[in-house]
Amino acid sequence: MLLRICLILTIVAGLGTAYVGFFPVQDIIKTTRDARDDFHHKLDSETALYNKTEKELKKTQNDLASTTAKLNETTTQLEAANSKIADLDKQTADLTDKLNKMTDRANTAEQSLSVWSQFPPPAELKRMLAERDGLIKARAALVDENKVLAANRDYYKNLYNSLVEPDSAVPLPESLIGKVMAVDPKYAFVVLNVGEDQGAKERGEMLVNRRGKLIGKVRITRVEKDTCIASVLPAWQRGQVTEGDQVLGEGL
Repeated sequence: MLLRICLILTIVAGLGTAYVGFFPVQDIIKTTRDARDDFHHKLDSETALYNKTEKELKKTQNDLASTTAKLNETTTQLEAANSKIADLDKQTADLTDKLNKMTDRANTAEQSLSVWSQFPPPAELKRMLAERDGLIKARAALVDENKVLAANRDYYKNLYNSLVEPDSAVPLPESLIGKVMAVDPKYAFVVLNVGEDQGAKERGEMLVNRRGKLIGKVRITRVEKDTCIASVLPAWQRGQVTEGDQVLGEGL
């Protein structure tokens, strides 16, 4: 009987010890599972971020290649247009020289009627004048085309630079002068009264001046026909930009 009681007590003590030791083990299992789940969550997030970054990188590389090709093509067209303008200038100069010589000879015609025999017929003179006028018009058309090509070249060049060096500034005409029309101090942006027609360009930087004193610098973020929006650059801020301040183009 005593032996049976001792055996029962031993079993009960063992069960108590196992029961007490079960909870620390259960905590360790839960902690391990939580750590595993957290690791898998972070791994999925990092994998998704990597895939997104790789996709954006491929798109940027494709955009850069396309922009480079367009820039090269526009530059070639611009060089060809400049060559045509030079040829037209030469032809126009030659015709003008011939007409000037004919005019000089015509001025001395009163001295001798025989001089008239050296001139081409009126119809020929008219044809030459018409040819010269045509060349002048063709040159003017090429000059306009040259301006368009130059603008396209600058656009693709700026686009190329924005892809390669996104923080680089776009040069603006030093003659570009405007004023601050409105200020949003909360979001640190201003509205200027200069736009595309005046030579403003995205990523161009302008100095803010008030009665000869430098207040700060702004970078253009959006360009309309006659207005633009610019962000105030904190590193250059020497005072609060206010409505009516003057802005000056900063050429590079």
